[in-house]
Amino acid sequence: MKNRSLEHWFVDKQGKLAAWREWRNELKTLDINDAYQEVATWWKFVPLVNKVVDPWRQETWPDPWTLIGNGSFCPNAQGLGIFYSLVLAGLECELVLSIVEQNPRLMVLLPTGQLLNYYDGETVSIGDAKVEVLQKWASSDLANLVKV
Repeated sequence: MKNRSLEHWFVDKQGKLAAWREWRNELKTLDINDAYQEVATWWKFVPLVNKVVDPWRQETWPDPWTLIGNGSFCPNAQGLGIFYSLVLAGLECELVLSIVEQNPRLMVLLPTGQLLNYYDGETVSIGDAKVEVLQKWASSDLANLVKV
């Protein structure tokens, strides 16, 4: 992947969406493990705020384009964005609602048994993570949010 830049977060909504689409298309050219690591790294550099997504209220979660267009993310929005990015790039994954250190967190479980969004920018084996998984969703479970 090319050098990282945060410039796309400081443009208008259309610019953010175009940059995200271009990046997702580049993911398709990578080896699967490199693609997963690229997603972990890319989402490490999003602008963080306190709370954007309530992990307990799925009906309030923004669709992928609203999430990216708004350009502000909390840790749960990062998890949702990682999931949306992978699903729209055609890469297999599940979204999981977990408890980490007594707090709810949306993370992504990969077919390799790795988690994304446990640590920023890293994949972590689910066996090494201190999490309690409460619920899992496949991309088809969120079809009302992710139109592929």
